[in-house]
Amino acid sequence: MSLPTVPRRRGFTLVELLVVIAIIGVLVALLLPAVQAAREAARRAQCMNQLKQIGLAMQNHVSALKVFPTAGNVPNPDIGNYTTGGRSNPGRPNGPEKQGLGWAYQILPYLEQGSIKGIVTQLQLQQSTVPGYFCPSRRSPEKVVGVGGQTTLMDYAGAHPMTYVCDSGALPTSQQYDITKTSPLNPTTAANAYREAYRAFWCGSNGSPRNNAVSDGVLVRTPWRIDSCSPGVSCGPATATAPARGEVVPGMVGPTEPAHIIDGTSHTIAVSEKLVRADLYAGNLTETGSATYSDDRGWSDGFDPDTMRSTAFAPLSDGDTFCFGSSTQRYCTGNGTEVFFFGSAHPSGVNAVFADASVHRIAYDIDTVLFNRLGTRNGEEAVDLSGL
Repeated sequence: MSLPTVPRRRGFTLVELLVVIAIIGVLVALLLPAVQAAREAARRAQCMNQLKQIGLAMQNHVSALKVFPTAGNVPNPDIGNYTTGGRSNPGRPNGPEKQGLGWAYQILPYLEQGSIKGIVTQLQLQQSTVPGYFCPSRRSPEKVVGVGGQTTLMDYAGAHPMTYVCDSGALPTSQQYDITKTSPLNPTTAANAYREAYRAFWCGSNGSPRNNAVSDGVLVRTPWRIDSCSPGVSCGPATATAPARGEVVPGMVGPTEPAHIIDGTSHTIAVSEKLVRADLYAGNLTETGSATYSDDRGWSDGFDPDTMRSTAFAPLSDGDTFCFGSSTQRYCTGNGTEVFFFGSAHPSGVNAVFADASVHRIAYDIDTVLFNRLGTRNGEEAVDLSGL
């Protein structure tokens, strides 16, 4: 009598299991970069859309007030000094020709954020979050301890071109700056190049703007001051019952009208992404624990690298090795030195909105001369946008 045949059970051998796991690992390794690239593409598209909204808000500002917003007049202004009334009865915010807070504040009503612009207490104002001012590739909107208390930051900045190296007194033609004579910052020329960028950016004063200060971009420094005024002019901050007293700065240009953009609105940058070093996204502290100068007040700042950057140098990636060099990293941290670079967390370049509200990608390796020309409204330079 034969014994019943036991059916043979099939299964995976250890080798087969390891092969399957290896194949799955290879597939995941192949798919993960594609997924990450797709996510970054979506984040970059959102960032571009936010810049588009900023550009359209500026166009609406022009439609309503006939001029572009201004860039503010001093770092860390107090909104109480830039309203039509005293601190107990502040009235309405000043217009662009006398507004100390910059473009990001002035366009709020055209971003459907009019309720925020109606705030007339500085601390409450700077604590307010404007989600469209954060690039999702970099960080989310969150509050940090900044200048004057808790504040919200911003990832965008207006373009301030380098056309003059300003000194005290008048500005003779011989001081006109020739961008073709200077290369981007590098370890061997950083100190000298930074000094020239500093002088051109502040035009002699990082306090109240001085007489004849030069602003050749779309977003000009507000030609208004409430201290260090001319002899015989009574200036001062607001009191409980009276608004601040000030003067129009002699020799400065007023807010930009579309007709002032001789180079054409489609050839002139208004706002782009600003550099924030990759390890400083929290915003207010550097690696040494000192407060940064260029990312500590955010969108509620006035004329300051928080909201304005220089086109004198090509943009950098947030993780650029230049920013981590021992002799140059201070130019990217704001640790005792203002950061003048544009930059982004995107792998290939920065996004920028031009004065006509069009948005373009600008590569990190853009020619420095071309980048500075894109920042000027009245240089009458020939600009080929295919070089972006």
